[in-house]
Amino acid sequence: MEKYDLVVCGGGVIGLSIAFEAAVRGWKVAILEAGEFGKESSWAGAGILPAGASIAAHDPIEQLRSLAHRLHPVWSKKLRELSGIDNEYRACGGLYVALTPAERATLLANRMWWEEHGIPVEHWPQEKALRTLPGLEGLIARSPKCDFWFVEGDCRLRTPRHLQALIIGCEKLGVNMRTHCRVEGWSTSNNQIIAAKYSAGAASRGVATTNATTNATNNRAMQLRSAMVRGGASQLDSDHEIRGDRFCVAAGAWTANLLEPLQIATGVLPVRGQMVLYRCEKPPFPMVIHEGNRYLVPRDDGRVLAGSCEEEVGFDATTTPEMIDQLRTWAEGIWPGLAQAPVERTWAGLRPGSFDSFPYMGTLHPFENAYIASGHFRHGLHWSTATATLMMEWMKGETTSIDISPFCVQRGQSQGRTNWTTTSGNRY
Repeated sequence: MEKYDLVVCGGGVIGLSIAFEAAVRGWKVAILEAGEFGKESSWAGAGILPAGASIAAHDPIEQLRSLAHRLHPVWSKKLRELSGIDNEYRACGGLYVALTPAERATLLANRMWWEEHGIPVEHWPQEKALRTLPGLEGLIARSPKCDFWFVEGDCRLRTPRHLQALIIGCEKLGVNMRTHCRVEGWSTSNNQIIAAKYSAGAASRGVATTNATTNATNNRAMQLRSAMVRGGASQLDSDHEIRGDRFCVAAGAWTANLLEPLQIATGVLPVRGQMVLYRCEKPPFPMVIHEGNRYLVPRDDGRVLAGSCEEEVGFDATTTPEMIDQLRTWAEGIWPGLAQAPVERTWAGLRPGSFDSFPYMGTLHPFENAYIASGHFRHGLHWSTATATLMMEWMKGETTSIDISPFCVQRGQSQGRTNWTTTSGNRY
């Protein structure tokens, strides 16, 4: 049976980035995805890349953000050369809007944070905002005390194109790409994983299901868990298996399902976000516009994304009329011109949240050849370049570019609810 240097379980932006980096370094790589590559929360994301610290940062998240920010233009160039796809990486800047006293206080605090981390930030008086973006006239008339801050270092890219570039890049580098392969268990021996066991065929994830479908899925999962004997090499009745020297679980919101047979607990859980896509004749504004946790993201062809929300609703990735209406009301309040633009489509995705808003990276102890890269919540695309680099350094036994011990699984086992906006710095 064929054996790989690395088997990646999960084909979102994190898994694809790890597979790509491993293949670039000459490893023989396979990647398993339960559905289609990059079609879950990765595809659903807006593609916002907030500026990273330009001076030494002490906070682990800021170190990760800074590394990712430096790597994105390098990766974009490399992927374009290999795939021929422009992922629309643009150094567009970000405009942060405050409409209430609380939001103004938050942006003043953010200003101190930006300056402490060497990130240039400029206060825009309303006159400058109007000269630069005349379309804000309606917002300023409605909210005469609104305030604006501009961060030149914020960037954006077009998520579906970035994912397509990663897929083509992996294919050209010889990665074995397997879709509709759902990992359901593992073959283990002592402290090593020998193989991932998976079923192949049509798969569907992250959608609302009927009670009958849910019950059947739960019954199947119970059968699989009871059949899986830890340390057993052939106890699980799955259709296929794939062998490797290393295994990396990068399954996003579904990570806990893959780890349960190994009796490894994490705080990863799905958090739904909903999006609205407007179609304009040309880009109405060049930069990303933020208010609180919501944003407007322009595309080069005139489309504008409006998002988002945070809802703990399990594995239900359907949109709701109430939230779509809220997003449209907000978006058209910030940029009134969008009220005349048609809505092309709406969608929802399931972000992988963690109990403390930190991602998981490192070894899946006690298994010496098993690794995890998950729980990136709203930041998977942004942090994907750094995560892939760090995971490759870790798996090769090299000194990592930053300390990844704050992201290890063993840092805590709480699985309660959390405030998803408590980590430092601006959030999107």
